[in-house]
Amino acid sequence: MTDAVEPGAHDGAGAPPLPGTPDAEGWRRLHPFSPFLRGGLAFIVIVGIIIANFRDRLVNLFVAERFDWEGGDIAENAAQTGDVVALARFLADRGLLLAAIGALVGVIAVVIAVSWLAWRFSTYRVGDVAVEARRGIVFRTHRRAPLERIQSVNLQRPLVARALGLTKIDIVTAGQGGKVELAYLGYREAKAVREQILRRAAAQRDALQTETAGAPLADVLAARADDFVDADVDPAAIADDALVKVSVGRLAASIALSWETVTLVALLIGVIVGGAVVQPAIILAVIPIVLIMAGIAFGQFNRGFNFTLSRGADAVRIGSGLTSTNTETIPFGRIHAVEARQPLFWRPLGWWKVRVTTAGHSVAQGGQNSMQNIVLPVGHEADVLRVIDTLLPGVGDEAHEIDGLREGLTGAGTGYLRAGRRAGFVLWWGRSRAGLLVADPDTPEATLRVRRGALTRSLAIMPIVRAQSVQFSRPLVHRALGLASLQAHTVLGPVRMEMRGIDLADARTAFEELAAEVLRVQSADATRRAEGLG
Repeated sequence: MTDAVEPGAHDGAGAPPLPGTPDAEGWRRLHPFSPFLRGGLAFIVIVGIIIANFRDRLVNLFVAERFDWEGGDIAENAAQTGDVVALARFLADRGLLLAAIGALVGVIAVVIAVSWLAWRFSTYRVGDVAVEARRGIVFRTHRRAPLERIQSVNLQRPLVARALGLTKIDIVTAGQGGKVELAYLGYREAKAVREQILRRAAAQRDALQTETAGAPLADVLAARADDFVDADVDPAAIADDALVKVSVGRLAASIALSWETVTLVALLIGVIVGGAVVQPAIILAVIPIVLIMAGIAFGQFNRGFNFTLSRGADAVRIGSGLTSTNTETIPFGRIHAVEARQPLFWRPLGWWKVRVTTAGHSVAQGGQNSMQNIVLPVGHEADVLRVIDTLLPGVGDEAHEIDGLREGLTGAGTGYLRAGRRAGFVLWWGRSRAGLLVADPDTPEATLRVRRGALTRSLAIMPIVRAQSVQFSRPLVHRALGLASLQAHTVLGPVRMEMRGIDLADARTAFEELAAEVLRVQSADATRRAEGLG
């Protein structure tokens, strides 16, 4: 018995059918263009560049002599008549034109044959217990992602693939490097596969997707255009009006007021002033600075364009992108920490951005500059509260909980454990804001919250149940000042749950209380899980 699903059949309650026809073991094939996007197209381009730049040497290699033609060599003749025409005339005069065409056709045939074989040997299977992918002709690889370990299912649409109506599926699992790629499928097919994976992993219902076949050319082109601009928003979120969007104007303004842009502008002004006062040649450094500024600004704009965050029945869906789009689907319960940040120049406008730590990211993906961790590029306080409530259900859905979040974001920090009197030596101007709080203790929704920052304000929130360990430490400077630091460890990611500069006695008390709260909450959670399994 296999774990395949027959074509057109539905998995469970209302899940969309898997595309394609499976074999006897349930394996399905990717899109026929997949090998070209993975390397075949690049191979053809590279071969074309080599032939264009080394054509005379290649001809000499096969003719075995330097040719002279109409009083000049091929380079002079090519300059007069054009590269392709000159080469074609020479090959025709030597009787090699058919051989050259045959060689070109042979190279193309080899590429097509290898790509066809690569396509034949690239298959995937969505089963009842795992998602699997196989590829390779000489060196075979077989990757398997158990459904219970899947953290998120993301859709990536690079520009070329997007123009062809194709999409890559990234299936991220717990553990470093735990990712299975399905590259590539048709856009609507990829959405159907993603929904199947999420349904089977979460065992929940979702909206049925429809797909057209055999339509007229105009309808096909219209559907392709719709696919190209589709923001891929969860239908349930549209029905519930549960969308968080970022306008283009606000995104552009936030990039202009970001620390990266402000720093580069200051450096640019310094270079110009230095060139005018000291040495005019210094002004030449403006060029690379401008290029860096343009690259950073476009990269941030490209990744944040058309940002939408929607909350469905079983997951949070985040989509964005201009030239290349990325849709990340995070099942509920996979968020380990959330952090709202407010750079200095955003403060007068009341703007914040939100990033998260989720399970399953590699070391590179878990870094602080990874755009995969951004779940709100820029938004007002109301947007932040909405996002936190979406990502951490039960943390911000009641009036008193919303007041507590606002107190942590922009309030005085009432109820927070504050930094010590000598903490100014380690926290500088951030001492007045720094604070630590265990919110809603003795409940399953208990969270650890950490406020910090002067130039960039932040509020980090971590469900106590996600804590993997608690650390009490006294670095050299802290020890000299009678201070200590507390940190709760979670999975790899950009959100750091650490409070520095606490008076020693307060830190010891807080450490004991926090450790006891972690044990209590996690023991209660384990008991509930055991009762549920029983």
